[in-house]
Amino acid sequence: MIETPRLTLMPLTLDQLRLHIANKYELEQTLGLQKGSRQAWEPVLSIIVHFTIPRLQNPKLDPMYHTMWLAVDREKKQFVAEAKFKGEPDETGAIEIGYGTYPGFQRKGYMTEMVGGMLNWARQQPGVQRVVADTTAENVASQKVLEKNDFRLFDQIEDMLWWEISI
Repeated sequence: MIETPRLTLMPLTLDQLRLHIANKYELEQTLGLQKGSRQAWEPVLSIIVHFTIPRLQNPKLDPMYHTMWLAVDREKKQFVAEAKFKGEPDETGAIEIGYGTYPGFQRKGYMTEMVGGMLNWARQQPGVQRVVADTTAENVASQKVLEKNDFRLFDQIEDMLWWEISI
């Protein structure tokens, strides 16, 4: 787990991930949290089913780089956001991060805080030298999250912007 000023970032176990995609409140109940707007929507649901779960079942892979991390607002006792790395460091030491804030919790700084916490964790991992992320050109909120965490724009392919930070 990772602690930030307001959040606890939890890497989900395989069993917790299965509860997460069931779209019921069993995950919150097992963790003593309040119901909120957490839900696995497409395309994240397909990513979890077709990539995340199979990779978590592979003992050769480090689950911390493949699972979903959920952010809990400790005061509200609710899930507010999620993020995940998209695999272990590549041959250049790069890992990619993806993220999203749940409805009702957007524009409150949660994602900036969560990405910052994930970066702090990544800085402590052997072999990680750089974190990359992508956003669409229209997704200004996501771009601001990256800018506030000192990412810099390094490429654009059509409407997709690519960002990086050396750590």
